[in-house]
Amino acid sequence: MKHPFILLYLTCFLFGGDQVPFTIEIRPRVIDNAKILVNVEVINHVGRPVDYLEGFLATYSGEKEFIGEERMVLIYNYEPVLQTGFSTTKTITYPLEGNKPPTFKFTISKVKFAGESRVFAWHPKAGFIRID
Repeated sequence: MKHPFILLYLTCFLFGGDQVPFTIEIRPRVIDNAKILVNVEVINHVGRPVDYLEGFLATYSGEKEFIGEERMVLIYNYEPVLQTGFSTTKTITYPLEGNKPPTFKFTISKVKFAGESRVFAWHPKAGFIRID
């Protein structure tokens, strides 16, 4: 009788994992050894449509030193909402400097859901934090 309970307990760990609200993919591409096209793709897994999505694309040198960051709005209020399971992509161009190409990291700074006036920040470890 103990074996089914132990099996049920162990399967809860397999299927009870936390769902990540957003999947972020960054794809840099070197074009003609002169410039870098950086595609940032964000997939919505929240379960609610997203009306506004903004973040920052940080640039790091080949030696992992911070160079700077640039604001990027992926979804504006006047654009169609990002439904659950769908993705949006934006591209930024950078000049290619030095021997090693830079690396990039995108962080989400503002999220607004359709039909709400509240604005949230999202962090992978802390989750959603209301900022307005």
